[in-house]
Amino acid sequence: MAEEYPRAHITGIDLSAIQPPWKPSNCYFEVDDFESDWEYITPFDFIFCRNIAGSVRDFPLLLSRAKENLNKDGWIELVDFVPRIWSDDNTIERAPETRRWAKLLRVASNRFGKDLDLVPHYKNFLREAGFKNVREETFKVPINTWPKDPRLKEIGLCQMHNMLEGLESYGMAPLTRVMGWTCQDVQDLVSKARVEMQDRSIHLYCKFVFVYGQKE
Repeated sequence: MAEEYPRAHITGIDLSAIQPPWKPSNCYFEVDDFESDWEYITPFDFIFCRNIAGSVRDFPLLLSRAKENLNKDGWIELVDFVPRIWSDDNTIERAPETRRWAKLLRVASNRFGKDLDLVPHYKNFLREAGFKNVREETFKVPINTWPKDPRLKEIGLCQMHNMLEGLESYGMAPLTRVMGWTCQDVQDLVSKARVEMQDRSIHLYCKFVFVYGQKE
């Protein structure tokens, strides 16, 4: 965004300083928590939130703060994966550990009070917050290289690596701290799910959702 709009001032926030040191001169990173009070002086033209499912305790409050910090006719966009796995040919039945992993994360996040499974409600959340021109776009993202289409095959390869690396990092804290599992239990589940995800005869995919709206 900073490279495409060099005259814009881009601010990115996260809970820890994970960003690389190299960046455009008009891009700034800050350690901050979007669930704390927002103390920005200048309103934004565009607010972008990616992969925040499972990180929000109060969506109405978050969207209220975002709206207060947008210029008139400014835009907000929420981008997230639905925390579920699909297949169109029932091959998902041969991926029980993958389905179990996804279900356990949904249960744990709900118990923790920061529900992962709210992505299908984003569109209504924006409307209820008073945004106009609200739109939703959903894309299927394959897991591994099973699609015939070359572009989807490449996307599937990237997503498979995302999932293989993310299974443990997403699951370890909620399954041990909330569900009471041992670290070894989590690693055993992750190991089995990784085998399923790399099986090209199992045609798994995720849904990636883009929802955006404009301030009145």
